[in-house]
Amino acid sequence: MSAPRSKEDWEAYLAPHFSTSIEDVSDALMRTDAVQTWLREASTDAAERLKPGTGMQSEMEGYIQLKNALEDQFPALVDAIDELTEGCGEVDLDWRPLNPTQSHVEVAFDRAFTVELFVRLTDLTPEATRSAVQTVAEALPEGTPFPNRPNTVTGLVGHDGTCVGVRAREHLGDDQQRRYRTVTLLPKHRDDLDKLSEPEAANRLRQLLAPTDSSSAV
Repeated sequence: MSAPRSKEDWEAYLAPHFSTSIEDVSDALMRTDAVQTWLREASTDAAERLKPGTGMQSEMEGYIQLKNALEDQFPALVDAIDELTEGCGEVDLDWRPLNPTQSHVEVAFDRAFTVELFVRLTDLTPEATRSAVQTVAEALPEGTPFPNRPNTVTGLVGHDGTCVGVRAREHLGDDQQRRYRTVTLLPKHRDDLDKLSEPEAANRLRQLLAPTDSSSAV
């Protein structure tokens, strides 16, 4: 039996996927033999322990127990996800008690929106925040947007323990030919900053991610 992966092993394995797609992170996790084997057995056992007729409460208790067991089984993975997401994400489960073999391990974020990709900044420079906004925008769907229904993608950008949502939209112009983009910043516990250009969004993002004493005016 191979040795368990270390925190550094998990980071090296998962880091390239975050800025592409959070779904890719889950897929990468589910391709590892250790996670596959543990989840198949643990998920099935948890489903078999459910008491008939107890409904959602029993399922929630089963989910909590299974999630705790996951964290106990893979502490290095828990630490790696915390590091890679600047403390804004955690290892989670999509547990399906009626079809436990279809359950999977994923990364979840405590946000009111679905995080489709995550960009981690090691430096808080104008170039870094500009690149982060561009990375999110480049993940926009390729198809032509419909009138009044822009193509949309939402990412999360993190630096030094602070994370801000970045939502890029591609709109169809009034002439039904031209396309243009806008960006909305989604800071936690603050009002959204809407309809920004990419350069404006990069500048405001840098302010929002800066230490509190230098971002209080944002």
